[in-house]
Amino acid sequence: MKKRTLIVVIVAMFAVIGIVLANNKKELDAKKVVVDRSKIPVSVAVAKVTMQTLDGNLRLPATLEPAKTADISATTGGKIVSLRIQLGSHVSMGQVIGSVDTRQQQLGENDAQEALRKAEKDYQLSKELYEGNAGTAQGVKDAQHALDAARIRVQQSGQKVGDGAIKSPISGIITTKNGEVGEYANPGATLATVVDVYSLKAVVFVSEKDVYQLKIGRPAAIAADVLPGKTFNGKVSFISPVGDENHNYRVELTVDNKAAELKAGTYTQVNFDLGSSTNALQMPKIALVEGTKNPYVYVVNGEQVIMKKITVGREVGENIEVLNGLNEGEEIVTSGQINLTNGSRITRTR
Repeated sequence: MKKRTLIVVIVAMFAVIGIVLANNKKELDAKKVVVDRSKIPVSVAVAKVTMQTLDGNLRLPATLEPAKTADISATTGGKIVSLRIQLGSHVSMGQVIGSVDTRQQQLGENDAQEALRKAEKDYQLSKELYEGNAGTAQGVKDAQHALDAARIRVQQSGQKVGDGAIKSPISGIITTKNGEVGEYANPGATLATVVDVYSLKAVVFVSEKDVYQLKIGRPAAIAADVLPGKTFNGKVSFISPVGDENHNYRVELTVDNKAAELKAGTYTQVNFDLGSSTNALQMPKIALVEGTKNPYVYVVNGEQVIMKKITVGREVGENIEVLNGLNEGEEIVTSGQINLTNGSRITRTR
C-alpha cells in the first residue's frame, strides 16, 4: 500500500514539473515574438526643396600642402664629418649643409693629378722627338691618348671629392633629420627632409558642373579661419583630367606664402569668382543621410518616406545645391533620418 502511494506521489510531482515547464516555455516564446514596428510612425522634421539665388562665387574647403618636398642625401658613401642643420633650420637651394669623409677620394685625386703631369711630359717629349725625326707619329698619337685619359681621370676623381659635400636640393625648412656626425652615410640614403614652406598649394575637389569653368592660371582668393581678415592670392596650377567615383575633380592652386604665414595642413577656404549670380535648386545640408560622399535623402510621400539618390553641387552656407534627383517644392526629412528606412511611416514634429 505504501509503495503504491509513493508511486502516485512521484507521478504527480513529474506532472506538476511538466506543467510548470510548459508554461515557462510559452512565456519565453511569447517574449521572442518580434514586434512589427513598421506601422509605428517615426517623428521627423521636414523642409522643402526651394529655388534660391546662387551667387557667382564658388567657395570650397581646401587643405594646404607643400609645393615641394625633397630628401637630402649624400652622393657618395662615407662617414659623416659635418652636418650643420637642425629641425627648423632654413636652408637655400644648393647650400652645403654637411660633408662626408673624402680623404680616400682625395688621395685618388692626387694620384690622378700626378699621372696627368707625367702624361703631359710624355706627350711633350714624344712631340719633340717626332719633330727631330727621332720619334714616330704613332708614338705622338699614343702619348696624346694617354694624356686625354689622364685628364678624364682627374676630372672623375675631382667629381668624387666634390660629391662629398652634402647639399640641399631646394630652399625651405628642415622637417626631419635622420643622420648624425660620425655615422656612415650610404649613397642616396635620406639624411634629412626639406620642405618648401614659401610656396604652398591648396588642394580642392570641384564638382563636374563647376570644374569646366576653371582654367589653368585662374586666380582665387584663399582665406584661413586661423588668420581672420587676411586673404592670400592663389592661382590654378593643375586640374585633374580624371574625376573620382563621385564626379569630383582634384584641382591644385599655388599659394603665395613668401612671408611663411601659412603652414602646410591648415584648413582653408578657396573662393573662385565665376561671374554673375544664378537661381539654383537648394536644400538644407543636414538632410543628407551620409553626407556628400554618398548623397541621398528621404522624400516625404504622404505619411511615408521614399529614399532617393541625388546629385549635389556647391555648398551655400547651410544649404547645398541640388543638381539632380529632386524637384522644387518636394519635402525632405531633415531630422530623424537615423530611424528611417525606405517606406517608413512618419509623423511630423510641430
